[in-house]
Amino acid sequence: MKNYIIGLLSGLLCVAPVIAQNRLAEPSRVQLEWQRMETTAFVHFSVNTYADMEWGYGNESPQLFNPEKLDCRQWARTCKEAGLQGVILTAKHHDGFCLWPSAYTEHSVKNSPWKNGQGDLVREFVDACREYGLKVGLYLSPWDCNHPEYGKPEYITYFCNQLRELLTNYGELYEFWFDGANGGRGYYGTDSLHTRKIPADYYPWEKITKMVYELQPNCVVHGGDLANIRWVGNEEGYALEEHWSTVREPELYDKNVQKRFQWMKGHDDGTIWMPSEVDVSVRPGWYYHASEDHKLKSLSKLTDIYYESVGRNSLLLLNLTPNKDGLIPAQDSIRLCEWHKRYTSELSNNLMSDRMRISGGKDTKRLRCLLDGNRESYWVADTKTPVVEVDFGKKLRFNRLLLQECIEKGQRVKAFTIEYWRDGKWIVLDTQTTIGYKRILRFPEIVSSRLRICVKDSRDIPYLSEIQIYLAETVPDAPVISRNQKGEVSLTCSDSNAAIFYTLDGKEPTVSDGILYQKPFISDGDCIIKSIAVNGNRISTTAIRRFEGSKAIWTTVPAKAASRIFDGVEHTAWVGTNPLVVDLNAVCKLKGLTYLPDQSRWASGLVVKYVIEISKDGDRWEEAIRGEFANMQNHPVEQQILFPKVCEGRFIRFRALSTVDNSDRLGAAELNVILFK
Repeated sequence: MKNYIIGLLSGLLCVAPVIAQNRLAEPSRVQLEWQRMETTAFVHFSVNTYADMEWGYGNESPQLFNPEKLDCRQWARTCKEAGLQGVILTAKHHDGFCLWPSAYTEHSVKNSPWKNGQGDLVREFVDACREYGLKVGLYLSPWDCNHPEYGKPEYITYFCNQLRELLTNYGELYEFWFDGANGGRGYYGTDSLHTRKIPADYYPWEKITKMVYELQPNCVVHGGDLANIRWVGNEEGYALEEHWSTVREPELYDKNVQKRFQWMKGHDDGTIWMPSEVDVSVRPGWYYHASEDHKLKSLSKLTDIYYESVGRNSLLLLNLTPNKDGLIPAQDSIRLCEWHKRYTSELSNNLMSDRMRISGGKDTKRLRCLLDGNRESYWVADTKTPVVEVDFGKKLRFNRLLLQECIEKGQRVKAFTIEYWRDGKWIVLDTQTTIGYKRILRFPEIVSSRLRICVKDSRDIPYLSEIQIYLAETVPDAPVISRNQKGEVSLTCSDSNAAIFYTLDGKEPTVSDGILYQKPFISDGDCIIKSIAVNGNRISTTAIRRFEGSKAIWTTVPAKAASRIFDGVEHTAWVGTNPLVVDLNAVCKLKGLTYLPDQSRWASGLVVKYVIEISKDGDRWEEAIRGEFANMQNHPVEQQILFPKVCEGRFIRFRALSTVDNSDRLGAAELNVILFK
């Protein structure tokens, strides 16, 4: 028994957050192995896929679930080809439907038509991942809208029983995910779905998390009070430029700042090693919605996400959305493989060589470790503010810089600058903050024969392991297509040297068959515009934008809102008086509307609860629908609202009953009325 206890404690030390005692925090073996994975996948697939919802209410029938072409091997094959190292499956989301035949509920695949109730999707998923050499992770929502005892002690027993099933029946796991969304009792009560109705100490997180560590000693945990990795604080796909893998002990957090905002940066004086994970979906939603088929993230956006997550000392968790057939859509699979090819090709040819001259400290022999391409070797500076200079021996052209610390010794660098030699003097290329496990900087192409890294501040003497430079042959970003209220179409590209070609007939644009874009043009009413950017022999992916109807005669109250919410540009927003009224200037048959919240990073007036009213004369109003948007704070994507029946009216009044920031103002980037044709 004594040996068992010693072994158990040793296992917990490998996975639990490392708290420094009078020294810098360092990663455990499990945390370090997890960070080295760099890119991983999430899979959201359940009854929500069939109910076309993001957060189910728990009253969805298991009869909805029937993926007739389910192929978890296709999921795994896609992930493998996209370079993703592990995959986490949402075994149970907030609606409570279980993708395995749990012995503790009837709300699972065993009561679905899929495989006549004899299937186990978690088993098929695990087997497929192992066949393709992928690590396996699982997600279990603490919240359960279906369970009648949710909020009572009995549910905790149920939850722990299900947790044990997942931890013991499917082999080794690399990550276990507990979501932070909790509250409401679904259709078993009168609570609003998203209103928290449980006390802060409802979950015995110490017991729950220790169960994971005990049964899965090589597993990291996301969520709960004893997690050893942390959420990055947003679902948009980025970490901040200053990004620490350390956090303070809970009682030392800034009480005036929300925890999620502190987690976006971490704490430079943190004593607990808790690296971050960037979770983001390849589509606007976490589950598949056919209405979002044209909203798959662009190749350029996904590439940005890689550089702003892995390249900023975080790990990327990229969500995939199998469709109703149980397959990852073909266009998604292709995009992911293109993404992997793009960022790896940009970082495939390190121009640094250990034959180059390097200087900057007394230990000149170990300095060469910075140029050997081996993260395991490292150089120890002899001062907290070292300056390392590399002489290439010739002029090189480059536009990427990769730096790494030996994080096994803690994260140390707080500030640094990059300089290059030009015309007999040093020119500052960039001034930055943290490095951590990996930091990748992108910048316009420069030509130089020498490079200098100047550490300006650090927590302790830096342990650096890598300096690498690359010349990335970048493909132009796909053009951005926008149309204003007058029907005027504009095409823009971030590459100022690229030519833009487009078509209006639905055909694929080419240099020979497309129209060369020179200035904005009018294309009102229904149309489809396709466009590419061309720079030499490098051609972007095709941008596609569909427009319906004309907004030329539409007006708003307040009048100023129209110029923002009808301009077709998601990055311009109107934030003002609530409610917002749209005047179509003619009585029309109305099916609903779409609402895109303010997309700015510090958005205001994001609507949570709403009511929509219709009028023919602007005096007498009838309510068309009221409702609530799910997870608006963390995932402010476009929302489609369809009326229960077709309405007739000229005026549409969109009223916010509540907003994320409890504001009396309403914020909208775009608002579109869906007309019945």
